[in-house]
Amino acid sequence: MDSITPITACEPMASATQTPKPDATTPAGQEQPTQKPPRLMSLDALRGFDMFWITGGQTFVLALTHALGLASLSKLLETHMKHVGWDGYVAWDLIFPLFVFITGVTMPFSLGRRLQQGHSRLRLFCRVARRMVLLVLLGMLPGLLSLQFATIRYPSVLGFIGLAYFCAALIFMNTTSRGRLVWAAGLLIGYWAALFIVPVPGFGPGVITPGGVLNGYVDYHLLPGKLYLGVFDPEGLLAIVAATALVLIGSLAGQILCSCQWRPRRQLLVLTTTGCLLLALGHLWALHLPIIKAIWSSSFVLVAAGWSMLLLALFYLLIDVWRLRAWAFAFIPIGMNAITIYVIRGYVDFDHTATTILGSLAQSLGSPWNAVALAAAVLIVQWLFLYFLYRKRTFLRV
Repeated sequence: MDSITPITACEPMASATQTPKPDATTPAGQEQPTQKPPRLMSLDALRGFDMFWITGGQTFVLALTHALGLASLSKLLETHMKHVGWDGYVAWDLIFPLFVFITGVTMPFSLGRRLQQGHSRLRLFCRVARRMVLLVLLGMLPGLLSLQFATIRYPSVLGFIGLAYFCAALIFMNTTSRGRLVWAAGLLIGYWAALFIVPVPGFGPGVITPGGVLNGYVDYHLLPGKLYLGVFDPEGLLAIVAATALVLIGSLAGQILCSCQWRPRRQLLVLTTTGCLLLALGHLWALHLPIIKAIWSSSFVLVAAGWSMLLLALFYLLIDVWRLRAWAFAFIPIGMNAITIYVIRGYVDFDHTATTILGSLAQSLGSPWNAVALAAAVLIVQWLFLYFLYRKRTFLRV
C-alpha cells in the first residue's frame, strides 16, 4: 500500500526544455509557480461506478426494486444483471470490459505524461512489466494458497487485465495515435481471421461453439491447471489479443480528453460520435461473427468499446464539464481503490461483518425490506473501509 499521484488532465504538448513565460504580476527574478493541471474526477467516478455493481450494487438494486413492487423493472434488471449463456450481451457483460477500457483511458495521463517528461522507455517498460507480474500473481494467489498446484486455475480477471495492459502499453509507448488505431484494428481483424481460418482438430475452422472454438483448443494445450469452463477459459490466451485492442481504443479516448487544444464540446462530440460508430460497426460485424463476451469476439469488443465510450462521455460531461460532483463522490473512494476492494473481497467476508453489525436491525424491518437493509449494510461497510483508505491517501499501487 502506498500513496499515488492522482490522475490529472494532461498538460499541453511542449518541449521538455520549454519554460513558462513570466507573468506581468510576477516580480523580476522570481519564478512563476507551476500550476497543477485540473483533476479529471470522471475517470475515478466511472471506475467506481463500474466496481459498485460488483461489490454489492447488483444485490441492493434488485432487492430495492422488489421491495418497491416494481415488478416490470425488477424483471428487466434481473435479465441485465447476469451473463448471457453464450452469444448476445446484456449490461452485466459490459462490467468487466468497461474496466479494461478505463485502463486504456488512463494511459495518456500516466505513460504519456511520463514520456513527455523525458522518462526512458526502458524505465517505463520495467514499470508496466512489474504491474503485469503483480496483477498475474494477485489473480493466482487464491489458487497458490490452496497448494493444489495441479488444479489451480492460472488465468484470472486480474491477470487478464495485467497482460492486456502490458501488451497495449508496449504498443502505446512506441507508436503515435494513428499507429495505435492501426494496431487495434489489426488485432481485432487478425483475431477474427484466426477464428475462421485456423482449423480446430475434430471441428475445423470457424466453429464458434464452446467446444469447437479455437480459444478452447489453444487454452487446453497451452494453459496448465484447470480451465474455468472446462473446455476453454474466458480469460484465456487468445482473448487477451482482443482485450489488448480494447485497451488501445481506451487509450485513444484518453488522448481526446488529454488534449488541452480541444474544447470540451469538441471532446464530447468526438467521444459520442465515435461511441455510436463503434456500436454500429460491432453490430454489423455480428452478422458474421457473433457478439460473444466469453471469447471476447471482435464484434463484442467493438460493442463494449462503444458503450464504454458513451459512458465516459456522460461522466466527463456531468462531472468535469458541468461540475456536478456531489453525487459522484459516492463512487470516488471505490474507483480510487478498485483493485484493493476486488482483491480483499476474496479474503474478508464483508457480508458476515455487515450482518453481525446491522443484522438484528435489518431483520426487525421484516420482509422484503430486511433484504434491502442487509444489502445496503454490505455496501456501507465496504464503502467506509475504502473511505478510510481514501482519507489516509492510501491505495493499492500496482
